[in-house]
Amino acid sequence: MTNTIPFPFLQLANLNQLCYSSYNPMKALSILALLFSLAALAVSLTSQPTVSPAEPAQSTARLEAKVRALENELARLTDASQQPINELEDPAANQDLSESQLTSINVTPSKIEQQLQDLGVLEHFRKQKEKLAEARAIVLDTERDNWERVKTLSSLKDGGGIDDEIVSSMMPLWTASLDDPKGSYLQWQLLENLRGTTNGEFRTNILEWIGEEESPKMRGQALETLAPMANDPNVAEWLEYLVESDSEPRIQERARRILQNNAEGK
Repeated sequence: MTNTIPFPFLQLANLNQLCYSSYNPMKALSILALLFSLAALAVSLTSQPTVSPAEPAQSTARLEAKVRALENELARLTDASQQPINELEDPAANQDLSESQLTSINVTPSKIEQQLQDLGVLEHFRKQKEKLAEARAIVLDTERDNWERVKTLSSLKDGGGIDDEIVSSMMPLWTASLDDPKGSYLQWQLLENLRGTTNGEFRTNILEWIGEEESPKMRGQALETLAPMANDPNVAEWLEYLVESDSEPRIQERARRILQNNAEGK
């Protein structure tokens, strides 16, 4: 006689996704343990010998009870995996993890670090950090040639090394460029490489200069540099002026978009 025993094969298909979608390794290990239990039970069921009619049905009943228990546990773990995870939860409080499993989880970061070391990744970042420190020293060194300092700004910008100290160190160069017939190139470089800062001194210098700048290209460059400062009332006022009065339609449109994005919180 063939007995039909309910078995959660369909739930097994979702188990792998469930394991990896949970950000909590303890839940993942619990679910994996359940997976092995279900798999073992499946093998047990498929390898059962033919039961004679005279044999009692207690064995089948016990198997059905095991299946129901495993199904209930799977449902519980599924529900738990969808709940917010307490990041401060003590891993030792979870009875599903053995001491060896906890140790394995704890040593994983050091293994990853060793792999990064073997691949040369850590060495690469160490050298990048050294180059960034060297570039910073050049930019801040007032004894060096001004053009060397300005050209080195791009290296700092690429490495995320532009801060208020760097910006302030460049302001004397900006001021000097205003009296230099060839100062527009230096101004362009400063507008380009200091873009993204919200330094107040730099903002004031740009606003005081831009009103007399005749080049649409330079006004456009200044516009992009001032965009992150659009929350400032003086910058917003200047942008509104550009929208209404600039002779270049593309600058008018760009100023309008900056104001719109700022109003929308973008």
